[in-house]
Amino acid sequence: MADWSIWKALEEWRNRWHELAPIFACTGIAPEVESAVNLVCVNLKRQPPTPPLLTGDKMRDDEEFGRYYAGVYRHFDDSFQRAENLLRLPWVPEAAPAAEKVRTEIQRLRQVLHAHPGKNPGCDELENLLRQYVDLNLPEQPQLASLIAERRKQMVEVAGYPLLVQHALSDPYNDVVAPLASTEFREELFRRMQVYRDTGWLHSRVITQAYVSLALDAAHACLKLQGVDDRHLARQIGFRWPSLSVALPGFEQADQLWYLLLTVVATAMILMEVWWLALPLILWLNLSIGAHRREKRKIEVKREQVIAGVRAMKRTRDRFACGQVSLEKLAFQLRQLDGGGEYFQDIVYELAGLHQHEA
Repeated sequence: MADWSIWKALEEWRNRWHELAPIFACTGIAPEVESAVNLVCVNLKRQPPTPPLLTGDKMRDDEEFGRYYAGVYRHFDDSFQRAENLLRLPWVPEAAPAAEKVRTEIQRLRQVLHAHPGKNPGCDELENLLRQYVDLNLPEQPQLASLIAERRKQMVEVAGYPLLVQHALSDPYNDVVAPLASTEFREELFRRMQVYRDTGWLHSRVITQAYVSLALDAAHACLKLQGVDDRHLARQIGFRWPSLSVALPGFEQADQLWYLLLTVVATAMILMEVWWLALPLILWLNLSIGAHRREKRKIEVKREQVIAGVRAMKRTRDRFACGQVSLEKLAFQLRQLDGGGEYFQDIVYELAGLHQHEA
């Protein structure tokens, strides 16, 4: 996405925060969980309804106390329900035992409310359990802190790689990543994609689309570079007439020097009247020039094919970026664009079908 800025990418990710929230929750970053715990703890400290005054009328007093007991139960049960709801929010999977302790404590408190209506059941233990749950202060899992730190490192290195590349592309003086069309960049990209595929807790349609978009950008840049690289196009036309440029592909003026050498030697042979050598040299020179012209025409034809591929690749990339093509449908189009498997490895198609079960 060489023409996309880092700010547009960040804005897109921010707008799709609900899809990324479970990933951040796995690393202990979920502000909504902390806010919900704080709200529950504040509500638990609120004073319950006050008991009614006795009037001496037994029927009326029983009715008033019945409403009072129901109000006290609702007062605490409202906080209990909020606590149960926050346990359903995405959070660190290893905190599941702590969540189960919270549910057990809530069940105990409800039993106490039923057994002793109108009495404060005492919610200090529930508050402590909720704090342990949100702070990930779990005595039975001392290694949890290192596990969370490792996950955050993975999230930065793997999930943040597409943003790193986009930021590098937005700055012409940033050399953190190799050029898009380089072999080094494509190898690093495919390596990161494999790590992303093998890290199940990081899977998100947002991140997958970012990686596939990078693969499309790399293929598009590679095609554009090949379209102006005569040596690459010449290697694709098959048999080439023997010449100095074939033996020395890195020497740009090889053919001109070769033809000049043949011309000088043939002229010298004519002046020396060595006809048996001059005539084959002249014939070879004419055949070489004709072959060179045919080769140039083939190269131009091949260039037109590559340019058509560049246009098709850009059209597909733009439609995918705008959401007109889904990940699942993109795989079919990529196979058509890259019939020989030169630009996309199997990992790209694996990621394109990664969320097929969600469709």
